[in-house]
Amino acid sequence: MGHAPLARGGNAGSAPARRRPRLLGRFLALAAAASLLAACSAEPTTTGSASASAEPTALRIGVVSLSDSDALDPAKATTTGGYILSRQLFDTLTEYGTDGAWKPELAASVTPGDTAKTWTVVLNDAKWSDGRTVSADDVVATVKRWFSKKLPPSGSLPFIDPDKVVATDAKTVTFTLKYPTVTFPEAFASPTMAIVPSDFDPTKPVGSGPFVLASNDPGVQVTFTANPDYFAGKAGVEQLEVKSFPDSASAASALTADQIDVDASLDPSLVDTVKGVDGYQVFDYSTSGSLTWVMNTKKKPFDDPVVRQALRLSVDRQQLIDQVYNGYGKLGNDIFNPFDPMYNASLPQRTYDPDAAKKLLTDAGYTLPVKVELVGTNNQPTSERQNEALVEQAKAAGFDIEYKFVDSATFYGDAYGTYPLSLSYWGFLGIFDQAAFTVTKTAPYNSSHWTNPEFDKLFDEAVQTVDDTKRKELVARMQTIEYDSGAYIVPLFMSTVVGMSAKVTGAQAYPNSDGAFGYNFRILSLQG
Repeated sequence: MGHAPLARGGNAGSAPARRRPRLLGRFLALAAAASLLAACSAEPTTTGSASASAEPTALRIGVVSLSDSDALDPAKATTTGGYILSRQLFDTLTEYGTDGAWKPELAASVTPGDTAKTWTVVLNDAKWSDGRTVSADDVVATVKRWFSKKLPPSGSLPFIDPDKVVATDAKTVTFTLKYPTVTFPEAFASPTMAIVPSDFDPTKPVGSGPFVLASNDPGVQVTFTANPDYFAGKAGVEQLEVKSFPDSASAASALTADQIDVDASLDPSLVDTVKGVDGYQVFDYSTSGSLTWVMNTKKKPFDDPVVRQALRLSVDRQQLIDQVYNGYGKLGNDIFNPFDPMYNASLPQRTYDPDAAKKLLTDAGYTLPVKVELVGTNNQPTSERQNEALVEQAKAAGFDIEYKFVDSATFYGDAYGTYPLSLSYWGFLGIFDQAAFTVTKTAPYNSSHWTNPEFDKLFDEAVQTVDDTKRKELVARMQTIEYDSGAYIVPLFMSTVVGMSAKVTGAQAYPNSDGAFGYNFRILSLQG
């Protein structure tokens, strides 16, 4: 599932930067939180365990965290809350399934013509939540809306000609593309690509999704009721409540105090504590998601590819997995996406080599240590610890990194894209979509400002190449360019870790989709 940066919006000057504690301090703080969590969970109270409480009237999901900038318009969704809203209220034509591959969702079928320049989409029998039938005209109107209003989806669909998206009957849409594109189905899996009615009003969202919006307290809680007419079958619960928590420790405490049924963003460091409380379980699976460091090629020193390579050698990836993620992660190699069959696995695994990093810097004429400003926010439970780990690891490699923490609204506000070095949450996109969102010449979220004409040329050729073998060769060359001179450090791929009451059933892995279960909360049920 493709997604834009989290929590874009807000005023860049709304919160002062502040120095965060070092890595050891954070580990001690989490250890203390875990001890407190275990102690509190052991207290005999009327709501202290899942088995002791009455059957809740709703499935209660805890996340870190909702935002007052969560968009009810799926095309403008850039936050965790925005994606959650989109997945509950709307449908996309396609989605990434439990095997990591795309499959039809609102579409019953998505089929190419002879050259992949023409694609035909046939819709399922679906209804909007106001009772009207979802039609091909709605799909056409949705796509035209993206382009006429210059909404983010339009920037990642360079092959779409909105004037050649035509409803050929009530359920069939024909797309005649600007050029053949074999990745057409994947491009429509992102929650930002959700289909909306032709008369869509984002202040009163009508969708075709598994739930209907009941109430919304921005940044605090969103409540949904099941859509009884959902085309794929009614959701597993009648009501759904999504509650916001300021940090992972408070969400985990709420879980074991029976205030929520699912902790959708469980910090890996708290897994053993949750497992130790009777009546609770942990569900985890590998994903293509990553907290990646973004080096701004318009800012010194990262305008120099030598410095970018040196910083990549300054990251102890295995230590991050072991210490920050409690083992819940897989090694990354500065390219996306290991679940994509086009992934270039032949590139040498980059390892921690501080001596080589220092040599690169000194040979290039830099005086050590090279000073760098790193800006970050809480876009994942592990974000701060990962940033603090880099500060410590990079010292031995000749870098002096000053870490500044800002709130998410500030981070993704007007200053986004100006930081010399920052940590963003990316992944859950096929290789072509990831490139289209972040590094091609038309990318809407290129916060690194990295561009490469040869990369763009290969990208344009690859997306038009129908032959799998030839396309894989082109993608391998694209990813070699990124590996050698790109602006992203992809240190690891995170596992999704979810804490749940033992009463929750239906959990499934969505390895190529953002968030717990890809935010497909419709699959979950509660047992008494």
